[in-house]
Amino acid sequence: MRAAILTYTIPHKKTYDALCLLKTKGYENVEVFSSPMTYKKKVRPLVAHRPDMGYLVPTTEETCRMFDYGYSEVLDVREANGADVYLVCGAGIIPQEFVDTHRIVNAHPGFIPFARGLDALKWAILEGAPVGVTTHFLGSEVDAGEVIERRELELRAEESFFELAMRVYRTEVSMLVGALERLNEPHEYVPAGDSVLHRRMPGELEFEMLREYEVAISSLREDRCSSGI
Repeated sequence: MRAAILTYTIPHKKTYDALCLLKTKGYENVEVFSSPMTYKKKVRPLVAHRPDMGYLVPTTEETCRMFDYGYSEVLDVREANGADVYLVCGAGIIPQEFVDTHRIVNAHPGFIPFARGLDALKWAILEGAPVGVTTHFLGSEVDAGEVIERRELELRAEESFFELAMRVYRTEVSMLVGALERLNEPHEYVPAGDSVLHRRMPGELEFEMLREYEVAISSLREDRCSSGI
């Protein structure tokens, strides 16, 4: 099986972490297709929940050279051909024609369909939805469709929100690479239905989300104390 990663031309932590895990697991036939990053966040979140993607990581080209992986820069993702399966580490809007003709795996930091779209972890906390990660094949619906794996993560009384967010991120990378071992298993189809496709969480709701998180973990602490643990 020839696996490929779709990413950006800039140094990118998620790509680096995925490549390291692929190498650790013994994958040798890997190609990376990098395209320019055209999207830029209009505002910075008030509450950080993702690691700095460009912080202290080598360029993807350097990493591929070190691991003896293929590396190509493409202006359009439709030039990224030749792989059996593609893992999304970083990409803008992928043309539907490419999605329809390739097996493309996405790792979404939310338990779909309850947390779809942007800032999935934050919306899950605010709305009391399950916290988790989902790997799925890209299809006609955003953050829905043919699911490879859904994993719910329990809240922990001793974790800060940022620590939870990093656990979600690590799970996301692990499940993305792990999806290669589950490609031919029976898969569940999870439609979007009437679930909300979220946008970025407004700043005023971020602080409300943090309050909801503190209420949730305070309840966990009280339960632990009452049970004598």
